[in-house]
Amino acid sequence: MLLGLDLGTTNVKALVSDLAGRRISSGSSPVSLFRLRDGGVEQDVEELWRATRTAMRQALASVDAGGVAAVGVSSQGGALQVLDPEGRPLGRVISWLDQRCRPYDAMLNEELGRDWFRQRIAHGGSWLSVGQVLRLRREQPGLVDAPNRLGFVGDILVSRLCGRAVQDRTSAALTLFYNPRRRAYDPELLQRLGLEAGQLPSLGPVRAAAGGLLPEVAQETGMRPGIPVSVAVHDQYASALGTGAVEAGTTMIGTGTAWVLLVVGDRLLRPLTDDAFVCHHVVDGLWGQILSMVNGGSAVTWALEITGLSGRDGPGIDSVLEEAAPGSDGVWCWPYMTPFGATGLEPGTAGRLAGLQLSHRAPQLLRAVVEGLAYELNRHLEFVRDRGQAVNRLVMGGGAAGSRVTPQIIADVTGMPLRCYAGVEASLAGAVVLARGLLEPGMSLEALAEVMRSSTREIRPGPDRAFYEAGYRKYRSSLPLSREGR
Repeated sequence: MLLGLDLGTTNVKALVSDLAGRRISSGSSPVSLFRLRDGGVEQDVEELWRATRTAMRQALASVDAGGVAAVGVSSQGGALQVLDPEGRPLGRVISWLDQRCRPYDAMLNEELGRDWFRQRIAHGGSWLSVGQVLRLRREQPGLVDAPNRLGFVGDILVSRLCGRAVQDRTSAALTLFYNPRRRAYDPELLQRLGLEAGQLPSLGPVRAAAGGLLPEVAQETGMRPGIPVSVAVHDQYASALGTGAVEAGTTMIGTGTAWVLLVVGDRLLRPLTDDAFVCHHVVDGLWGQILSMVNGGSAVTWALEITGLSGRDGPGIDSVLEEAAPGSDGVWCWPYMTPFGATGLEPGTAGRLAGLQLSHRAPQLLRAVVEGLAYELNRHLEFVRDRGQAVNRLVMGGGAAGSRVTPQIIADVTGMPLRCYAGVEASLAGAVVLARGLLEPGMSLEALAEVMRSSTREIRPGPDRAFYEAGYRKYRSSLPLSREGR
């Protein structure tokens, strides 16, 4: 058996599978987000560790835990934790959602220029951990100086499992300290931030274990001490393994809280947008770019809440969507409902609903949100194609992949077949692929991903394709595009 962990932003999840990737049992434990008035968003690393142990115990309670042969770890990226020299946390985790870095990022972008960052970290400017280090230097002098260290959720929890804090290059890329051309943390950036490479987590290959399961964790869970534990892999790349996004020309659509595109190519390209994160794929010889739509499941949740439909499961949501015709009876949605901004649009562009009439009800509003997300997804695919990256195949994971309505809308809007993976959560499925990869080094990860992937279904464009093609042109022409046209 294999154990996969997904160290998420709002939940930690565990999956026990057989060697073919079939689910045997699972567990889940929620974790808190502490939202501060100044735009800060923090988490407690001890709560994350308790949630990890709880999820493992739940998943292992109904099986012979001693039969688990390896542990694979998928993790949220870019969540920063300052540590003392012994690895003890100093304060809370600074979430990747935290906005307090923004003024410091803007200052550094103005000083150095975006090309400086594109050349070094393959991202279009300062963000995430870079700005947070500058903020901490201003607000808490000495906190980020050596011998104190910087860790991230994935490598810290891997260290709690096996005694060694290690992340792979996909997780390192989301720290924005990492230079994919050098395959190492960027020395020029670290020097400018006053950091030493030794303050950061070790980098390790995905095919080698970070270490063996510690005796105390084995005693608590019933697993055998010493079984291999993987390095911390970024959850979107774990999802790529779970959905089969393991060949150039494939774009994976992740439909979580924020919808995300992971574009797979065979060479290193400059960022497709200033917001893209570029890195090596977990599969040798491939590269990936992560483009976040920022909005997604959060917008659907909002629509369900304001229409009094909270608590509906997937089939229940589909039933509501089916009550509205394509085009939502004239209701339109710009799904820009967070303060992060939108790629390629004028700063300050906000979400909106248009075309509302007294005759409209919850189904029209909900479908308009989903259609708006599908149009926005297609706009992001345009960025990819316009910059010379092939989009030959679409695969989809996450909650919406199991819908009978949303994938059809996406296929109709994009005009492309869509391969939907709606089995075990994709990041967990990828984590067990990583675990098996530790046991079978002679088998490639792409081959393991193929043999361990659950059944999928293909959704092809249907009779509403022409309607949605025209709808997309109308949607795009209504947007306040930025002068850069990104």
